[in-house]
Amino acid sequence: AGPSPGYTTLNVDAGPSPGYGSTSSSSAIVRHFYSMEDACRLAWDSYHYWKDWGDHLEAPPGEELCELHEVGCAVVDAPASPQATTYLSRVRSAMAACNVPIEEWDVAECQRRMPYMSTRSYFPPRRVEHDQFGEDNGGDIAGILFCPRGGYVNDPQLAARNLADAAKRRGAEFRWRARVAGIDRRSGGARVAGVTLEDGSSIEAPIVINAAGPHSQAIHDLAFQGASGPADDSKVSAKPMKVEVAYVQEPPGARADETLPVIADIDVGVYYRPQLGGQVLIGSVEPECDELHFLSHADEMQPGLTDEWNELVYRAALRLPTLKVPNTASGLVALYDSTPDFTPIYDKTSLGGLYSIRGTSGNQFKNAPVVGKICATLVDGVENGRDHDVEPLSLPLERASGTLNLGIYSRLRGKQASTGSVLG
Repeated sequence: AGPSPGYTTLNVDAGPSPGYGSTSSSSAIVRHFYSMEDACRLAWDSYHYWKDWGDHLEAPPGEELCELHEVGCAVVDAPASPQATTYLSRVRSAMAACNVPIEEWDVAECQRRMPYMSTRSYFPPRRVEHDQFGEDNGGDIAGILFCPRGGYVNDPQLAARNLADAAKRRGAEFRWRARVAGIDRRSGGARVAGVTLEDGSSIEAPIVINAAGPHSQAIHDLAFQGASGPADDSKVSAKPMKVEVAYVQEPPGARADETLPVIADIDVGVYYRPQLGGQVLIGSVEPECDELHFLSHADEMQPGLTDEWNELVYRAALRLPTLKVPNTASGLVALYDSTPDFTPIYDKTSLGGLYSIRGTSGNQFKNAPVVGKICATLVDGVENGRDHDVEPLSLPLERASGTLNLGIYSRLRGKQASTGSVLG
């Protein structure tokens, strides 16, 4: 979405171009299986914008645009996993309430569509060094819950560039290679006055929106360090979390981009999707056997792949047994901007004029088309006197039915009824 009427925007970014940071490393999955109805409704609404991307952006003829590869999205139904059973029950309920089309594939249908897939059950996921790694539990998965309306975006960095170009057409301005060193306050300290950059220059602004990805918590903390005025009242914070994604060649003869949907496989502890060029992309769904790698600051991240790559590939090979494990690791290392419940913070702060878009990495790329509308709704409502903490704002959804309760993204919220993992 472009700037709201009455506002002009200056986007300050430490990177050299749109999407240069964690966005370029996104798995760019577009799926709707969330355990909370509002989260499902947001993803379902956002899907329609990806489907009509050029029209949504009002892109001129000939502009290079990213594409949604609509291979579908799915969750493995693993009766041996209490987590998967609970999650799927809530997902089915949420998707039914949002009128998202789903199909139930039994084991026979899975094997018909994906003959290279094993239907044995391996829950609980284990580390490769565990004595019982690779041993099934004596049963089979029940099948998968499949939604045909989903898939993945082929180029997340291009998606960010498309959005930046669309914003420019609406009058937005950008400043690249500019790092924020401080959040300035007005006299008295109750409201923002702008930002100070590392080069010492200042930008005056009555409204500051913190959407700094894995650096968002550090930027947030700057606003409440050594200043008079309101203290930070957030009950939820974000942390940068190091994650790895593996790329491997698809199983021989699989034609993965034609036959393999995006699959969340709680039974073995990974998600996987096809990648153009005959590859499969593999990431983690944070099973209990794995330690999460949180960092105190995003700049501490080391870029090299580690043994976690082996965990991802060998777990995926349990489900895709003809997958060939290469001798050389290929993939990427990146950062999530994560909250404890993996639900983002879309909210105002206790400092007037400062707004937060924090904790979005891992499962919010798909919602990018609507997050701008969420932000505009927050700013318009709060700046015009609405007490969002007492009477949460809502967003009417244009493509999905109903409205979105923005209170679920509050910085003051209690524990959400989500999985506490990237699945949401």
